[in-house]
Amino acid sequence: MSERNKRRGPLIDLLLIALIIALTSIILVILLSKDGLKFQKISASKETPVTSIDSNLSTESSAFPGIRIVTDMSNDTHTPFAIHYPQTDNEAFNQAVLQYITKSKENYLLAMNKNKNKDAMGELNISLETFPYREHYYSFVLTKILYLGGANQEVTMKTFFIDNETHKQLTIKTLLQNDENNLATLAAHVRKDLQQNPQLKDDLFADEVIKATEPKWANFERFAIVEDSLQFYFDDYEIASGAVGTPIVKLPLTLINPLLASEFQIAMETMKPVTPPSTDNTSVKRIALTFDDGPHPKVTEQILNTLDKYHAKATFFMLGSRVQYYPNIAKDVLARGHEIGNHTWTHPVLTKMTAEQVTREYTSTAKEIEKANGHAATLFRPPYGATNDTVNAQIPVPVVLWTIDTMDWKHRNAQQLLPYVKKNLHNNAIVLMHDIHQSTADGLDEVLAYLQSEGYECVTVSEILQYR
Repeated sequence: MSERNKRRGPLIDLLLIALIIALTSIILVILLSKDGLKFQKISASKETPVTSIDSNLSTESSAFPGIRIVTDMSNDTHTPFAIHYPQTDNEAFNQAVLQYITKSKENYLLAMNKNKNKDAMGELNISLETFPYREHYYSFVLTKILYLGGANQEVTMKTFFIDNETHKQLTIKTLLQNDENNLATLAAHVRKDLQQNPQLKDDLFADEVIKATEPKWANFERFAIVEDSLQFYFDDYEIASGAVGTPIVKLPLTLINPLLASEFQIAMETMKPVTPPSTDNTSVKRIALTFDDGPHPKVTEQILNTLDKYHAKATFFMLGSRVQYYPNIAKDVLARGHEIGNHTWTHPVLTKMTAEQVTREYTSTAKEIEKANGHAATLFRPPYGATNDTVNAQIPVPVVLWTIDTMDWKHRNAQQLLPYVKKNLHNNAIVLMHDIHQSTADGLDEVLAYLQSEGYECVTVSEILQYR
């Protein structure tokens, strides 16, 4: 037994040594792994900025149905922030807003994390204004004030516009019927407003204003409908010096009403149309077709071609702001034997303007029409039919309304045009239509065919006035 134990002794020793080595290796692997993880964590912290810190996040209901307000605040001594933004029942909209908020917050924290002056205090403030329109439309205006511990702060604007009934986010394209001609007219209004604003004239950056008001959809994404105006926002230093802050252009809806999709147009106060006469003194049947708010490069040309087809004459009441863009169309209208009337420059409610403003609307358009085709406008039609003695006193040519309103501006349906004419048809009628709606151009052929079958001669307004 003694000799056997002696023989086993070295074997057991070897096994024990091997076990000790194995255990030691395992312990070393574990320790190294922990160190490695610790090193990776530290390394990652150097590469990845602190993009989240302790904050107080809350969501509250608001006075606006279906709209909640989210507040995210931090009193961190180095990177404080106060953020407010809207939340709805539409997840896609919420994600779009949250994406903007998250990016703003992360960029702020990243910039402060990289700030060499670690004692500097930054600040991020995103405030929210909510503007309801027609019960279920909402404009949200977010103003971001960013301070990174330096000498200056940065102020930028972001807007969202939604239909809270359909839960869809809408763009400026929706408001302007996705019509680039409407965009061009709107851009001209915005540029003019900026350039003629006495509070901005000494601080504007001329080249930047031209660039920022080019008729590009991207230039007009920051907008809101606020009560009776469509407002456009510009960032601090984007088009003017810091002395004026963030410029805002406020265009009255009355000014741009013809450009807007029907659901955003406002109901305008109008004067009563001319009372239609009961009979005519002669057996000849006449009717005057009129088209307002043009010219339009596509729609007006289609209407002219349809009128030619039936050898019909008409009267076009033109906006000076559109004649400026399409002088050749105005010239073509006159060349084809039609009459041109003055419909103001900006399509305002004249009864709300001073006599001087009314005169300016008339004369600026009169000059533009004469410049385009060498002939003056022979008639005047006040936008929305809104006129009175004060307005009429400023106009040197006959002021003409209508006796049949086809409501084409409202229904935008080619099939609805003829029923309105049929229902109200009478001799020596003056028919109101608009040559900025494609549906009007598409429905005109049927109207003219019917009038011709009923024995009506289509003449200009000036021709028909002598029989009224």
